[in-house]
Amino acid sequence: MDKLDFRVADAYFHIEFTDIEDDRHLLPSFPAFHLKEKPTESPIFTLTVGKELCPQTPEGDELGQFDCGGANHGIYQLKDGGYAIHISSPEGILSCILHTNSDFSRCKATLIGNETNKQFGLNNAIMICFAFSGAYHDILLIHASVPMIGNEAYLFLGKSGTGKSTHCKLWLNNFKDAELLNDDNPAIRIHPDGNIYVYGTPWSGKTPCYRPLRRNIGGFLRLEQAPKNEISRLNPINAFATVLSSCSTMVWDKTSYQRICATTSKVIERTPVWYLKNLPNAEAAHMSHTALCPIHENN
Repeated sequence: MDKLDFRVADAYFHIEFTDIEDDRHLLPSFPAFHLKEKPTESPIFTLTVGKELCPQTPEGDELGQFDCGGANHGIYQLKDGGYAIHISSPEGILSCILHTNSDFSRCKATLIGNETNKQFGLNNAIMICFAFSGAYHDILLIHASVPMIGNEAYLFLGKSGTGKSTHCKLWLNNFKDAELLNDDNPAIRIHPDGNIYVYGTPWSGKTPCYRPLRRNIGGFLRLEQAPKNEISRLNPINAFATVLSSCSTMVWDKTSYQRICATTSKVIERTPVWYLKNLPNAEAAHMSHTALCPIHENN
């Protein structure tokens, strides 16, 4: 049995492979988050991976579909209150069966198909376990593109195709101190020290940016394509809806959903949320930059 320990968003989790000898090749984005020594604290979740741990025949009552990583996954409620999640690739190929307990702290998975499918299935299984066990530790896994300047980072939000990555690249090209923290699924955490941070994660979409860093949150920016550039600050109700809709949630699981809502409320109480109607040009980048981080505007 091979055992691996990781830390993402200052949260430790543990993975065990029962019968896969060469397993690390399935996790190419994880080395920067790997721990050489086992931590003394308890993990937020443990995931055991092995053949025939989870039956391929659906168990329990079907709840619906969960969109994760560009694919829809079937969700089933188990009799013990946990979940069975059938993870499929974007092509609709079954890649992993994931079973969890009710709070996602104890999980097991069986990988299916060729190496590409297994890699996709395992990465999505870990991401799901992290998102929903993390809900019990003031963690939000959020769909965003995140540039950073100095000790602050800024989360660009919006539906797929609205230009998050494009606007982020405009920042990187127009502001000399801007760097990329994550381009798809960063994590936010209200840390036990009371501060709110955004973290790099092993999940960065098509852009290979896997940085085990944390930064203070300078603000959120909701993006929408438009014929001209306009920016405004959202009121608290719209700010909450904007941030929550970008977070990984599973509405069927009321406990984790309520916790995610509570964490989101605390975050927006302390962080501005802006709304940018924009063209994909430098003028839009300077407009959002001025609103989010005026102290750096001359850089």
